[in-house]
Amino acid sequence: MSARRRVALLAGAIGLAVAAPGPAAGHALGQVFTLPVPLGLYLISAAVAVAASFVVAVVLVKPAGPIPTYPVRQLGAGLSNATSVALQVIGLAWWFGAIVAGLVVDPISPLPAVLFWIGIWVGLPLIAVLLGNPWPSLSPFRTLFGLLERGARLIGLNRLDAGLRYPAGLGRWPAVVLLLAAVWAELVLPDRTAPTMITTLLLGYTVLTLLGMMLFGRISWLRNAELFEIYLGWFGRVGPLGRRVIEPEACSGCGDGCDPQHCVDCPECATAADPAERCPELRPWFAGLTEVGAAGWSDAAFIVLALAAVSFDGLQETSAWAAVMNPLFTFLLPIVGSLDTVIVVQTLGLVGIWLGFLAAFIAAAALTRRLHDPGRGVQPLGVVGGAYAATLLPIAGGYLVAHYLTLLIQGAVWMPTLLADPLSTVAPPLDWIPISGVWYLSVGAIVVGHISAVVLAHRRALQDSASRPILAGLPLVLLMVGYTVLSLWIIAQPITLEPGSTQAALLAR
Repeated sequence: MSARRRVALLAGAIGLAVAAPGPAAGHALGQVFTLPVPLGLYLISAAVAVAASFVVAVVLVKPAGPIPTYPVRQLGAGLSNATSVALQVIGLAWWFGAIVAGLVVDPISPLPAVLFWIGIWVGLPLIAVLLGNPWPSLSPFRTLFGLLERGARLIGLNRLDAGLRYPAGLGRWPAVVLLLAAVWAELVLPDRTAPTMITTLLLGYTVLTLLGMMLFGRISWLRNAELFEIYLGWFGRVGPLGRRVIEPEACSGCGDGCDPQHCVDCPECATAADPAERCPELRPWFAGLTEVGAAGWSDAAFIVLALAAVSFDGLQETSAWAAVMNPLFTFLLPIVGSLDTVIVVQTLGLVGIWLGFLAAFIAAAALTRRLHDPGRGVQPLGVVGGAYAATLLPIAGGYLVAHYLTLLIQGAVWMPTLLADPLSTVAPPLDWIPISGVWYLSVGAIVVGHISAVVLAHRRALQDSASRPILAGLPLVLLMVGYTVLSLWIIAQPITLEPGSTQAALLAR
């Protein structure tokens, strides 16, 4: 979409925000769905269901140790190795193929944008949530750096990196900054779908990642700063296909700040191995989130940003959001200029939503810490926040499914045509998918995600406050109930009509 068109669309949306516009087409579907009952009843029912799940969790979930005892089924090493090799080839071809495509295709071709924004940025998190994290094998950076290391050994070099020690105080804040930059590029950056822009983004990130690994070593950079490694690693804990990790107590080499999510990468652990080399296992959905050990503020900020980003994307489709942004747009327009005003307003909106979500989460985490067992000592707020932030991942995963699944389906249907004809600029319609099915799937994904988050939060409270886990878990439960209502309201705006409304009556004729 051109910058001029984006300006015109946003200005038109803001100008019409107070005029009660009809619902826009969302979720890659140009259809609307008339609700069988008022939206308010849906929202109340979902909130009650999430709140009731806390009562069920209190009755059924018992104290558990740090190592989960969920049933697992190990997958064969042969199948795992073959799949890993195939994913390595696909990862290299997909990532660098998108870079090359951006250089050689016509400027109007949507192929590079579909390869990256839908295939990688949207598709991989959904795959991680629904199936498991493929990135340890799929990562083009792991594969390429591994090949470079082998080449270095052939010429007598023991190591390829400079051996610099990654500053422990940085935590995963570099990954937080990169996630914010990536979300900004997805939702705000002008011409983000242009082939040359896709090439610039991917090539720049490739150079940054390889440089980081060459300075601080493959292990340290992947563990702390590589965006996709951390982003998909967190979402992969939701999916049923995972790789068993070890707890920090079992790791003698990582030292302070070791997180089990990446402890498998520690080169000093005799029992550890690279995630791409470990045999995968089948486990219940969400079970991987019971393994979260040490975490901190950077982890909490990262997870809350991932949650806020997809919410911000949905909020931009609502007239209520346009109404909120209208005064700011009107104030800045004569000062900044049209296109720059759009960028500034959207950037402020994105950062504001993230900081608002983070403030609400910190308040809930602080109250949770205050309600913990006094006899167990007071944990640092960052430790409490990092641990409880992981319980929000099912919520983010459910909203990913609700908001992006149809877009991923559209991209998958479109891809064969684009590969045959990169100038095929019209996305295939998805009118064969019933909009009612999309709505019920979206509601189900969000409610299941929130219920799972409530159970995980209660389980965490049992570990940290065995004598009064109900009190300790209440702040997070109330936060999750509120977010349930907000999430369902967001997804309802572009695709649903209230029963008995004028628009619904017209469509029924």
